[in-house]
Amino acid sequence: MVWSERSFSRKLTRAMVKKSEHAPSQIARRVQELRSGRGLSQDEFARLVGCHRSQVSQVERGVKNLSVDTIDRFAKALGVDAVSLLQTGPVVARDPRKALSLRERVSRNVLALRSARGIAQDALSESAGLSRNYVSSLEVRKKNVALSHLEMLAIALGVPLSELLASPESDAAIGHH
Repeated sequence: MVWSERSFSRKLTRAMVKKSEHAPSQIARRVQELRSGRGLSQDEFARLVGCHRSQVSQVERGVKNLSVDTIDRFAKALGVDAVSLLQTGPVVARDPRKALSLRERVSRNVLALRSARGIAQDALSESAGLSRNYVSSLEVRKKNVALSHLEMLAIALGVPLSELLASPESDAAIGHH
């Protein structure tokens, strides 16, 4: 079987995402840890988030492919910055003075990282195995991006997933490692 460069790039990106399926399980552990640390049942936490208890259960088992908006709602209900859901150790408190939604942060970070690397939307979308329209919609905040697609974009951009969620004023958000 002969693969085109484009086909190979997509298969490689998908294989790397599957191999690194730690983000859903990391978020699952962290949500459960923070929720139970606050003495909240799944029912109580679901009411804070504005969802059904079954969704909290799915997230805590790592079986739900979360969207950016859902990650933002869970982080907000826990009083932490969304980046804290992907990290171990001390949490970063949510700063209510920062008006940017997680969707806005992801949009700005993808655009900034793509531009800093001189990558066209076509090239990024091809490398990530996503449509150019999808990447374009993401960059103008029209797309509620799924975690699995964020992982594909992070791999295509050569950055950790946390950089796509980082606050724009942090070093991580502008590509400093």
